[in-house]
Amino acid sequence: MRAFSALLRREVHALLVAPYVYLLLGLWYLLNALFFSLLLDYPQVQNDLSLLPQLLFGNGILLWLLLPVFPPLLTLRLLAEEHRLGTLEALLTAPVSDAAVVLAKYLAACLFFLLFWGGVLFLFLLIGGHGAALDAGAVAGGFLGALLCSCLFLAAGLWASSWSGNLVLAAGGGAGLNYALLFLPHFLHDAPGAPGRVAHATSIPLMLESGFAAGLIDSYALAYFAVLSALFLFLTWVRLVSRRWVP
Repeated sequence: MRAFSALLRREVHALLVAPYVYLLLGLWYLLNALFFSLLLDYPQVQNDLSLLPQLLFGNGILLWLLLPVFPPLLTLRLLAEEHRLGTLEALLTAPVSDAAVVLAKYLAACLFFLLFWGGVLFLFLLIGGHGAALDAGAVAGGFLGALLCSCLFLAAGLWASSWSGNLVLAAGGGAGLNYALLFLPHFLHDAPGAPGRVAHATSIPLMLESGFAAGLIDSYALAYFAVLSALFLFLTWVRLVSRRWVP
């Protein structure tokens, strides 16, 4: 446990001192602030502020365009860059298990991504402090759903990052995988029979918009994000273990 704590602190510190991470954070804040200000100008939103959590935390442009990209850009630092620099082999031969390495890197990324969504949450607190009538349950639920979705995308990005030291492939592969998690169920949503039912049950935008961003915490959605995130972490662990035989 002591070794895991030391490894987690190492990974958090590595993210805190990486300049490009703050470039990502600043770009995320800028794009979110611009989108937030544009939404406030819409008459529909001005007449019904309950739409804001669904548009920012649910089925909106942030989910479809931005969110699949930023987690892999963060996780490429965790494995792909270490592979490229040659420090990953030294880490894997240290007196700490491969599972601890994967979990420490993943938890560090999840903790750091709180800063990303914390900025969006601050915008809600800002307008709420100026008298805007907001549904606190919808805002809190939307924040939780967006964070769980981000953790899933971070796990997928970490798996993509484990395959090589090519940073472009790590970022592009992670983003492509995240887009597939979003778009494949969307394209099959109206398919007849079992494919349509599976697509409906695995639609992330639907879970976020009609569930979390509406103030409803669905146990199925919680389990879906948890199980799928665990699957990608397991695949990352398998990849690290296999590096002992297949570089």
